[in-house]
Amino acid sequence: MVALVKAEFRKIFTTSLWWGMLAPVVLLGFGAGSLGGPMAALIDSVQELDRPVPLGLLALSMSTNFSTIFAGLFGAMAFAGEHRNRTISTTYLTGNPRGAVLAAKLLAYSGIGLIYGVTNVLFASLGSLVGAGMDFGTFGSLADWLSVGAAGVLTMVLWTVLGVGFGALVANAVLAVILPLIYKFMVEFILSLVLIGSPISGVSPYLPGTAGNGIVANMAVPLFVSAVAGPDEPNTPRAIFEILHFFFGGSYGHPWWASLLTFVGYAAVFIAGGWLAGRRRDIA
Repeated sequence: MVALVKAEFRKIFTTSLWWGMLAPVVLLGFGAGSLGGPMAALIDSVQELDRPVPLGLLALSMSTNFSTIFAGLFGAMAFAGEHRNRTISTTYLTGNPRGAVLAAKLLAYSGIGLIYGVTNVLFASLGSLVGAGMDFGTFGSLADWLSVGAAGVLTMVLWTVLGVGFGALVANAVLAVILPLIYKFMVEFILSLVLIGSPISGVSPYLPGTAGNGIVANMAVPLFVSAVAGPDEPNTPRAIFEILHFFFGGSYGHPWWASLLTFVGYAAVFIAGGWLAGRRRDIA
């Protein structure tokens, strides 16, 4: 297994895909973070607060939830890319049984997902500092920043391993890229709008994209409101939470750990599906 994992890392680092997908994560992280300064100025113009506004927490949520798609697409190419390049036969023949190949890819790509997650947190934090004029109050308390940052890193890893499972299932590079993009930015967006106010609106937090976003957002938004509202937090109107969730992801009243468990379930389903499909798929 160790040799298989090392082989996967060699495959990853001998191509440009890993850093090509990392570049937009860096840009999105820094860009989302730097928006905190103008937003803080806007808040101050409406109401002057006697406490720091931890917009860095929301920036971490925004950057993570926009960047995870790149981690997912990168993971999807673990198998789909090998099928496209016709190297999957050699991989399976040298890494028999096929389940061991899947396990090795999951371990190796989880490591790259970890790099993506840490990079996102660092650049979103750097952007927040720059946008806030080097004011560390933009992060809230150290515990809050560490909690939201850790959730962001975990989310990135989970999207990567879900991508590996999805790529193993479809085994087609075009579908592995197109289908996640269409689903996340079109299908689920339309579904979320349709579900608003419907009798089954409670289904929305359990959709894959919303669950993935909620791991970070359902932690960051309540922490942000708590830090800003202070002792008056229980009196904060629901509309405030819903507006923040609309822009930064997640769902009102839905705990982050429920989103985590839901998304882990989706990842497990795709990994199991990829394993079953890989066992039965003929190779040239």
